[in-house]
Amino acid sequence: MSRRPVVIKVGGSLLDWPELRTTLERELEARQAEPLVIVIGGGAVTDVVRDLDQVHTLGQERSHALALRSLDLTAHLLTAIVPTLVVVDRIESLNAVWTESKVPILAPRIFLDEVDARSADPIPHAWEATSDSIAARVAVYLDSPELVLVKSAPLPHGANRRGAAQLGLVDPLFPDSARRLARVFYLNLRDSPPIPILLPP
Repeated sequence: MSRRPVVIKVGGSLLDWPELRTTLERELEARQAEPLVIVIGGGAVTDVVRDLDQVHTLGQERSHALALRSLDLTAHLLTAIVPTLVVVDRIESLNAVWTESKVPILAPRIFLDEVDARSADPIPHAWEATSDSIAARVAVYLDSPELVLVKSAPLPHGANRRGAAQLGLVDPLFPDSARRLARVFYLNLRDSPPIPILLPP
């Protein structure tokens, strides 16, 4: 792929925020000169799968597969909220969306099943690996110049990736998943105005 897109991970906890559309569109417009890829978190939709796993002991493999399908659903939910976005399920489809000057949302299930699973260090099929780590894997695969984590909560001053993981702001596997990424930014979208903060290793 000739273009190196910025990967923007949008937290699923933002899906029920009434100001999501206007605020996210403003952030995307500010970056319209560069190719972008969005990865959306699961939020309350994935929480349903997690809760049912606790009740019925669905098992890691089945829970993982269902959780990935929940990310397909939240990707389509985000396009319903922000209609200018386009869902794609394959890396090869990104260029076509950029050609139309639109922003793709990658539903990551096929990427994880067909690309990441064959890597030397595939993402674990465990609840500890959330869409934060998935977005980092996508960014590494695309050789992205930066990954932006769009979140709902503030980042304490001076926090690094491991500190953010200890605070539960990113998943515990994220620091390792993002180890090859030099530039990771943390953006609390609920801030007024939202200001990206560099999140060092």
